[in-house]
Amino acid sequence: MQVKGVDFVGIAVSDIDAAKAFYGDALGLPCTGGFGDRWVEYDAGNVTLALILGDAEAIAKRLEPGPFAAIGVALGVADLEATVAALEQRGVTITMPPKEFPPCFTAMVQDPSGNHVWLHQRKDGTAG
Repeated sequence: MQVKGVDFVGIAVSDIDAAKAFYGDALGLPCTGGFGDRWVEYDAGNVTLALILGDAEAIAKRLEPGPFAAIGVALGVADLEATVAALEQRGVTITMPPKEFPPCFTAMVQDPSGNHVWLHQRKDGTAG
């Protein structure tokens, strides 16, 4: 088997309309389509995020131990501080404020289903 890359990342959500508002409106990702009322896709630059309607109880159980138990996705951003400030103004829950690490800056927000979404800015300016 030869893997050419990651085509999409699936994220289980309990409320597809709230997820659309979060990923499309709050995060500003362009919607690229969907399949019925249980699956919608967003362009995240180098990968597609597929929001898939799932069971709220199962999602909550997967997330119980905290953010490191179920890291869903890390979105590369150009300016972490500005991104976090803009999301705070939109009422997005910031679950980890910006922190600096040797290669990067990172913060974390939470989507309406409780999924942790990392915001990540590499110091070398790359993403992906």
